[in-house]
Amino acid sequence: MEEEKILENITKSISEKLKVPIILTYVCVLIIHNWDILFFLFFESAPASGKIQFIKDTYGKSYYERIFESLIIAIILIVLFTILNTGINFCMKWFYRKDKEILSEIESHEQIRVLSAQLSKAFEEIKNLNSQINNLKTINENLNSKNLDLKVSDISEKDYDSLLNVINTKVNKEKLLYSLKELIEKFKEKPKENRIIINKTSTYEAEMSELTTMLIDRNLIKIVRYSSSDGRSSYEGYELGASFKDFLKKQI
Repeated sequence: MEEEKILENITKSISEKLKVPIILTYVCVLIIHNWDILFFLFFESAPASGKIQFIKDTYGKSYYERIFESLIIAIILIVLFTILNTGINFCMKWFYRKDKEILSEIESHEQIRVLSAQLSKAFEEIKNLNSQINNLKTINENLNSKNLDLKVSDISEKDYDSLLNVINTKVNKEKLLYSLKELIEKFKEKPKENRIIINKTSTYEAEMSELTTMLIDRNLIKIVRYSSSDGRSSYEGYELGASFKDFLKKQI
């Protein structure tokens, strides 16, 4: 058991030593450089003692030379392999760097192409927007050149016609029309008359109240407070809208 462990340790030690490049290279060079001795030793049909004596007689003088020559050759090969490996690594890194530069350049060109397309699209949109702005300016100028302003009297006419249409739908339309005429006359005489007095002095008080409510709902008049002549009190009256002021000019 101990002999097996010793043999295993020796084998393991040799194996680890052979993993070192210089030793492995030296062993290979030594075998190749001394191929003739090995060939004679393994393949020549002669007694072992005779082979050993022949090797000593023939190669005894150059024995150490063969060992050192193999060592020098192994060192030179290691150096050459190191230089070659370094050169290959340098070339691979150079090619890798160039490949990255080319890829980066391609990506840059692609980005430039995309940006150019986006810029072209943006310029086209700006051109269309400018065209639309010019069209809108032309339309605006045409609209300004036309007389589209409605006079207050035109609006008043529409409000008056609309009011009459509503009154004509009522059952008591005659009384409402009379109250409207009466109210217009009162405002002509006294625009700031008390609303209570207006109702009380009307021929048809109920219709006058209905009429004033109708006018307020249509924003033709609104209820405001006025100060009395002595300034000690106030009362509710009506403030006339622009349309109703035009009503005062009408003959009903």
